[in-house]
Amino acid sequence: MVMQQQQQQQQRVLPKMPKIGLAESAYSKLAREADRAGDAHSHEAAKVGQYVSLAMDPQLGWDEKVKYFRHALRRHCNAPPLPGEEVWLFYRNLADVVRSHVGLEALRLASTEDDLYAARISMGQDREVIEREAERFFSLLMDGARADLCPEWFNEDDWAQLKMIRDQWI
Repeated sequence: MVMQQQQQQQQRVLPKMPKIGLAESAYSKLAREADRAGDAHSHEAAKVGQYVSLAMDPQLGWDEKVKYFRHALRRHCNAPPLPGEEVWLFYRNLADVVRSHVGLEALRLASTEDDLYAARISMGQDREVIEREAERFFSLLMDGARADLCPEWFNEDDWAQLKMIRDQWI
């Protein structure tokens, strides 16, 4: 009976996935409110929203974006010890929010670069020069693409798409 009550309680307090794109102060406010209420799950959701939103800043370089994404995954997407199924699923979905935004941003950058390479080819530029540039670009974007293994901060589908774009150029 006690376990059933705990599961019902967990189901009621699990927040929705965070909305991405709010001001950093809005996430800070949500995290403080969650802390005052003793709601660890809402706190983590607010922090994921905050770090993903920070990472989506178009002024940041990829290396800075990845720091925010990885921080969100490592610090805020981990279920507490011995979670119930609903709590475990909540944190898995929270990690999926991060990974989906990593993919969106990486694919946006890769598509822009792909378009630039294609335009340069059509203007008659040397393909070998473009290939060397593409190799550097995709190495940074894909974390060195070590043995083509998907890093933890990407989902498999986005990783496969990135590899397809990369493989056109290198």
